[in-house]
Amino acid sequence: MYSNHNEIRSKLALLQLAKELGSISKACDMMGYSRDSYYRFKKQYENAGEQGLHNLSRKKSTLKNRVSQEVEDQVIEIALDYPNYGQAKVAELLTARGCTISPSGVRTIWLRHNLETKQNRLIALNSRLRQQNELDFNAQHQIEKSCKLQQEEGSLDCQGPGDICVQDTFKIGNIPGLGTVYQHTCMDAYSQYTHAHITLEKSSTISSDFLRTQVLPWYKNQYIPINSILTDRGAEFSGKYSQQFQNLLQQTAINHIQKRAYNGPIVNGIAARFHNLAHSEFYAPFLKNNKVSNIETLNENLQKWLKRYNHQYAIAGRYTLGKTAIEVIELSRHLYR
Repeated sequence: MYSNHNEIRSKLALLQLAKELGSISKACDMMGYSRDSYYRFKKQYENAGEQGLHNLSRKKSTLKNRVSQEVEDQVIEIALDYPNYGQAKVAELLTARGCTISPSGVRTIWLRHNLETKQNRLIALNSRLRQQNELDFNAQHQIEKSCKLQQEEGSLDCQGPGDICVQDTFKIGNIPGLGTVYQHTCMDAYSQYTHAHITLEKSSTISSDFLRTQVLPWYKNQYIPINSILTDRGAEFSGKYSQQFQNLLQQTAINHIQKRAYNGPIVNGIAARFHNLAHSEFYAPFLKNNKVSNIETLNENLQKWLKRYNHQYAIAGRYTLGKTAIEVIELSRHLYR
C-alpha cells in the first residue's frame, strides 16, 4: 500500500514539475520517466484524478482456495453432515475418498464460508435444512436448543432473505468534474443480494430516497418483507440529521439496528467486503480507463457490473455456501412466504 502511495506522489510530482518548468522533456529527464509515461499519467489524472494514477496489478488474482470446486463441495458437504468433526478428521475422510487435502486446506475452505467453528457449522446446517424445506419448526427448535445456538453480539444470524439488510454509505473518492462521489449500498445479509446507487451526497434524504425508490420496490416485487435494517451510526442514519431516514423506517414498520463504530468491522463485514470487491473489480479499472463527465454514466455501468455480481458471482458464506445471490433467493422463497 505504501509503495503504491509513493508511486502516486512521484507521478503527481512529475506532472507538477513539467508545469513549473514549462518543459516536459526536462521534467522527464529529472524524474526518470519517458515522455510517453508523462502523457499517459496526464490523461489518467484528467480522467479520474489521483485514483487514475493507481497501479492496477497485472498479476492474475490468486484463488483463495486452490483445490478444485469438486473437493471444495465435498468439504462443505462433510461440514454439514458431520459438524462435530475437526479439520484433521475431515481431511482423513476425504483422503479415504480419494481426495488429497491437508487439514489446513480444509480450514481454509471453512474460513471462506464462515464454517470454522462447530457452532457456525451447526448454524449453516440449520440454514441448509430450512432452505431445502426439510426442517419443521419443532425440529429447528430442538437443534437450536441442543446445540445452544444463540444470537451473539457482533453476529449476523438471519432466518431468511429480508430478515436483516445492511445499509451503508461508501466514499468512492474525488472524481474531476464531479467532486466527491458516494455509493449507497443495501445488502441482504442472508443471500448477499445487493443494491447500490451512486450520488454526490451522503445525507439522510439521499439514503431514505435510495431505500424507498430502489430497494423497497424490489423486495415488494419479490414478495420479501424486510424485517430489520442494520446501519452504523453515521449522520445519515443516526442523530438529529437523520429524521427522514428514521421516518421512512417508522412508516414501513422496519426495525432499525444500529451498531457503534467499534463494532462496525464485525457486524458490517459483508458490506465492507463488497465495497472492497466493487472498488477493485469495477471502480479502479473503469475510472482508470474512462473519463466520467456525468453521474448517470457511472451509475449505468455500476448497474451492469452489479447484475453480474448478483447473478454470476459464487459467494462464500454460511448461508450462500458458494451459490450466487439470486440462487439463494430462489432456494429460500418458502422461508419468507
